[in-house]
Amino acid sequence: MSFTPPFCPNPACPTHQNPQNPELPWFRRRGTRPTRVLGPVPRFQCLSCRRGFSSRTFDIDYWVHRPLDYRLVQNLLVGGSGLRQACRTLGVSTRLLANRHARLARQALVLHSRCLEDFSLGEALVLDGFESFAASQYHPNNLHLLVTSDSQLVLGLHGAPLRRKGRMTEAQKRRRAVLEKSYKAPPDAIYKSCKGLLAYGCRLSFASLHLPIHIVSDRKSEYSRALERIRPYSQWREAGALVHTTVSSKDPRTLSNPLFPANYLDRQLRKDLAEHVRQTVRFARRLEHSLERTMVHLAHHNYFKAFRSRWGDRSVTHAQQAGIDPGRLAGLRESSFRDRALGWRVDLEDWQRDLWNRSTGIPIHPVTPLARHLMTA
Repeated sequence: MSFTPPFCPNPACPTHQNPQNPELPWFRRRGTRPTRVLGPVPRFQCLSCRRGFSSRTFDIDYWVHRPLDYRLVQNLLVGGSGLRQACRTLGVSTRLLANRHARLARQALVLHSRCLEDFSLGEALVLDGFESFAASQYHPNNLHLLVTSDSQLVLGLHGAPLRRKGRMTEAQKRRRAVLEKSYKAPPDAIYKSCKGLLAYGCRLSFASLHLPIHIVSDRKSEYSRALERIRPYSQWREAGALVHTTVSSKDPRTLSNPLFPANYLDRQLRKDLAEHVRQTVRFARRLEHSLERTMVHLAHHNYFKAFRSRWGDRSVTHAQQAGIDPGRLAGLRESSFRDRALGWRVDLEDWQRDLWNRSTGIPIHPVTPLARHLMTA
């Protein structure tokens, strides 16, 4: 069966978003090019912008010389395998697997965006932070999660680098002072990170006509300060259209705790991702890579993992429990392992764009050719 390109891959071309009538082709075939992986690959040329491309341009394995089973890569990642342990299982190098993790993260971002295109929110929102570290314990970070209260669907993720705090020896304080000469975490990172997610949650609730907007969080001062400065939703608090419930983070983490959805996700991340297991040597080396792997895990949690698998229907995912159509979800899940994710064709939220562009990081490592390649993969 011959391949037919769905659109021109050139973002500046008029046939990129809206291809012309299929009865009047907008492209022409330009033979094939030989490859060692797939043999002859069909090539095409757009009749509008004259840009050339191939069938591999639309494939998740674009510019890949060694295909891997992405479902297996995802299962290894969310099953507790570290990067080197997974490499030994797959028989590949760490550079190759890091590239596949980056590709899976972008596939997860596009899958999440498309699944929420017609999503109608009918639940309260829970916001909480998950604390970990990258590079060393002198560079902790806070991963903010925005979760629905009943279906436990993760709506947003954003990272914030922190300054090391807590009890330290004099030698550790001197070491921190030396490291902060090259980089010091911004003091308002938590505020900016949670403000973006809270604004996104308020917009989603308002667009779904779910009023009053109900947000649950712990008693961290940055959360209340962020809600007070989000316009126009902050002005609705006096009228009762925005309700902010705070819960002590020291309360028992039981089902009756309003923070249970976020506490449950915290436990899953500690259990499933090797780099977040406590007292581990398999910690993340880069914050941006850690955020990408967390995004892959959260997409697996939303769209693949069963909701309440112990006593519920194992075919119902958290996304279906939240009201997303199972038929449409099945098609999007299948395409996420096949079709290349193109972020400029999807309406990504600000937190998704930050994750796509790797805007959240710790600039303590030199930019290597591998890092530049992963940013454009």
